[in-house]
Amino acid sequence: MDTTALPEPRPVDPADPVCPAALVLPAVADPPLNERGPWLDRHEIVDAVTVPGLATPLYLTAEDVAVTTTSIGKSDAATTTTALLSTPAVDLRSAYIVSAGIGGAPPATAALGSVALADAVVDWDRKHRWDRAGETGSGGLTPEEMSGATDLDSDDRPIDLLNYRPRDYVWQLDDRVVETAVDAAQEVALGEDPVAKEYQQTYPTAPASGPIVTTGTTVTGDEFWHGPRFAREVEWLCEQYDVAPYTTTQMEDVATVTALERFDRADRYLSIRAIANYDRSAPGESVEESFDGTEATLDLAIDNAERVGSAVVARLVADDPLEIADTGN
Repeated sequence: MDTTALPEPRPVDPADPVCPAALVLPAVADPPLNERGPWLDRHEIVDAVTVPGLATPLYLTAEDVAVTTTSIGKSDAATTTTALLSTPAVDLRSAYIVSAGIGGAPPATAALGSVALADAVVDWDRKHRWDRAGETGSGGLTPEEMSGATDLDSDDRPIDLLNYRPRDYVWQLDDRVVETAVDAAQEVALGEDPVAKEYQQTYPTAPASGPIVTTGTTVTGDEFWHGPRFAREVEWLCEQYDVAPYTTTQMEDVATVTALERFDRADRYLSIRAIANYDRSAPGESVEESFDGTEATLDLAIDNAERVGSAVVARLVADDPLEIADTGN
């Protein structure tokens, strides 16, 4: 991406607010995780503004779509979203808001490069984690249990729902927005990559097919976890909220939707995540080797996230399933 060809960002003007029809929020603008890159490369950028609280400029496309990065993690995503919602220089009252980027997934979910549209978002960090090793009176955990064989249905499970829980930490996304997005996404021709598929086939439980569009629960956490023991815990937490199985994992979306909820804008939110890596190692591979996937799987996922994201945003703006365009609601 040639950033020198982009408009020079200007200070945002509260007297002349930016009023996009949609806001796209990738997390990262730097290689090798440059989720923003295709959005700036494939769309005509007609304006750019700097907004206090944002880590990168807010770019405006000829299609009336705003694009900026949140940066990685919940605190960054919440800060970015809140900054955009609270400044009088940006008017999001008639905008659909879409997180569009990459994520991890269990191998059985779908092929690498597949794109998942979330219908529910779960907060992985709101839970108890218990260290029961050496507990007296309960027997504690055995070395086998500590290594990953823990029965999550037993009283000795290492995680639990919060004792103080004013709400379940799951957000159900608006059916009208999700259904409109799925209809648009199904029409997108997804990219494929033989090198990514070859790596995918090192996982015995992964499908033999190429990338698809799917829907399901996405799970947000600030913890960089990896491996089947933690995956079982994530699945258990989703079961408690009745949104299992989980489809993808990422690090921003629950913070974004929480900020939107505080401003009464959660109904127009959508999460789009392309699968860049599996959340455990393949046979004979270390967790360190498998954690980030490969260059081919990252590039494929970033490409497909924008392909689907662009089609979905265009359809949401055109169909306006919530009837929010030009209403000021």
